[in-house]
Amino acid sequence: MKKNCICLVLILLFSACGGGKARTAPGQLDPDSAEYLANEGVGYLNAGRLDLAESTLLRALQKKPQLVSALHALSLVYVYRRDFPKAIDTLNRLLLESPAFYDAYNLLGMIYTEQGNYQLAKEKLLLAANAAEYLTPENAFANLAMLEIKFEKYSAALRYAEKGLLLNRRFAPLFNLKGVALENLNEFAQAQENYDKALALSVRPDASFLINSARVAVKMKDKAKALNNLEVAMGCAQNPAQKDEIMALIRKLEGN
Repeated sequence: MKKNCICLVLILLFSACGGGKARTAPGQLDPDSAEYLANEGVGYLNAGRLDLAESTLLRALQKKPQLVSALHALSLVYVYRRDFPKAIDTLNRLLLESPAFYDAYNLLGMIYTEQGNYQLAKEKLLLAANAAEYLTPENAFANLAMLEIKFEKYSAALRYAEKGLLLNRRFAPLFNLKGVALENLNEFAQAQENYDKALALSVRPDASFLINSARVAVKMKDKAKALNNLEVAMGCAQNPAQKDEIMALIRKLEGN
């Protein structure tokens, strides 16, 4: 699943020459304010310092329990920790304060997908995908496609991937998901075409896209392309399990 971190700008505050409590100029935030702490917490979150992010965001929420930016960032802390019950509770608190915060519905849909709750996941993702005010509905359509693939509903996954691509033709994950759907519908040539588009649109090589492309290349008897993609994937694989998968596929292709 794609990360949807909010990026709040940290406002720098300078201490007075005489020491003591920092003063604020017009337009600056008070260092004791909930908003300042929320911004600081987001900074820790973006740096991967989850413990500091959580403690700082909780301090912000003690001062202002309804602060949406702090609630959203705190929900992401819990998602990264895979503490889904806390993430769901925090997102529901956020939606009580801001019912039109559609990223929260999208994130809830991703959580419910991970938990295997098809009905709740689809309900939340459809709310996000079809909201006229949502600025990035292609994210929700990508998550709907992922949900349908998880439950082996490949025609539905294809439909959602295509709906997302009508909104954003440069969103590489949607081409990859369309490829997965087509591959499972035995449309191998079209699947390969979409994997190639996903790779062409990626800023840097994506190991999962390359593995998918290699798998279809094998089915289409293109051993050279499959081996090349797997070798490139080995250079950008993100975790040991992915590397093991790549090496197993290479050994199989080489007959070892």
